[in-house]
Amino acid sequence: FLLKELDSLRAKNKKLQDKLAEKDKELKTMKLDLELQEQATEAKIAEKIAALVEEVYSAQRERDEAVMARLRLANEERDEAFLRVRRLEESLKELENINPEENDMTLQELLNRINNADTGIDILKNGAIILNRIHRTKERKKKIIAEEMNAVIEQRDAALSQCKRLEQELHHLKEQNQTSANNTRHLTAENNQERALKVNL
Repeated sequence: FLLKELDSLRAKNKKLQDKLAEKDKELKTMKLDLELQEQATEAKIAEKIAALVEEVYSAQRERDEAVMARLRLANEERDEAFLRVRRLEESLKELENINPEENDMTLQELLNRINNADTGIDILKNGAIILNRIHRTKERKKKIIAEEMNAVIEQRDAALSQCKRLEQELHHLKEQNQTSANNTRHLTAENNQERALKVNL
């Protein structure tokens, strides 16, 4: 009876050992699957972080290129404004140096009319024409100078406004880049915390 019971216990022990070996294999398989899943998860996280960093750098390059293009445009407009000022100065000099021969000829004709006038009314009339022509020339000079100066002032104000706006955009882009960098560090900290939780699990 004891031998039969011993054989029975041995058979049960063998079955239990077989079950234990099977469970051990299952446990090893589960551990291997878990490691593979963790590696795949870490690879996906690293890929997402790399894509995010690349996207941030790409956006920053695009913004920098846009800002540089706007700055170049502002510099070109400033150079054009300076060139326009030089042209205005030259045109003012030309207005100051009106063709003396034509002017003298016109004045000479009027003076001849005054000299050849028979009455005081003709003298006053021709003198009034001379004074009117001088007055109109002065007014025309003032009007041209005022118009050109207003145009220069408007261009200057527009250039200053554009420079101020570009400076604000540059400051805003710097703040956005700083925020993106902080977000990237925050995501890395969250990934480290998740990895620690997996290790504990």
